[in-house]
Amino acid sequence: MSSKEIENLDEEVKELLQNYKYKKATIYEPCTHQNFKECLIGLSEELSLLNITYTFNPHTDVENDTLRPEALVLFINSVWTLLHYHKNTIEKVDRLMEHNHILEHNNKQLTFTAGKLKDKLNTEKNESRACVASAQRVSDQSNEVYQKLLDAKNKLKQITKQKETNEKIYQNKISRLKIENEKLLNSHRNKSDSYSSCTDVCDSTLMQLKDRERKQRALIAKLQANNQEMLREVLALKEELILEGINSVAIKK
Repeated sequence: MSSKEIENLDEEVKELLQNYKYKKATIYEPCTHQNFKECLIGLSEELSLLNITYTFNPHTDVENDTLRPEALVLFINSVWTLLHYHKNTIEKVDRLMEHNHILEHNNKQLTFTAGKLKDKLNTEKNESRACVASAQRVSDQSNEVYQKLLDAKNKLKQITKQKETNEKIYQNKISRLKIENEKLLNSHRNKSDSYSSCTDVCDSTLMQLKDRERKQRALIAKLQANNQEMLREVLALKEELILEGINSVAIKK
């Protein structure tokens, strides 16, 4: 279209052609017998924005205010193309909506599963903390029992050593007393043979020997009683060690 022809057009048609040139959107107005040319120019512009080829020339496509058949066919084909584009768009929208619905459903399931996993994780964390605390208590108790066992073993060693020492001392004392007693008896026998007439001296010596023997027997009995008491203590400690060991095994289980 030449510049002279454009100058002869109405101002409204000029504006429509200018908008079409820069592919600007036009404002929709109801079509009438008076403005159908402007409407066709606006449709041409809008269809071009959708990449639908439709060109309307009001000077060549209109004859006696009537749309030429060739222009009408082109317009109808453009409308069919627009309808096809619209159907495809609707189908895409439907598929997208269906896909979005599936995604929302899956998202809800994932959220529910994530919530369950989070609760399970929190439960496992609490159980783990409880197990650690229980293990720490068992460890502390094991350490205490182990220390008690060590103390009891050390005490048993001390008492056993003391018992052995006392037994040696008692045996030495008993042996010494026996030797002294034998010496006194031998001395008494020798004196009795040499001085058979000294009845009073013999009686006095005999009384002393009996008294000394009685004291020695009492001392031996006392030493034996002490030895028995130490044996009972050793047995009691052994029993305590055995019980401590059994309790330790039960706690570890």
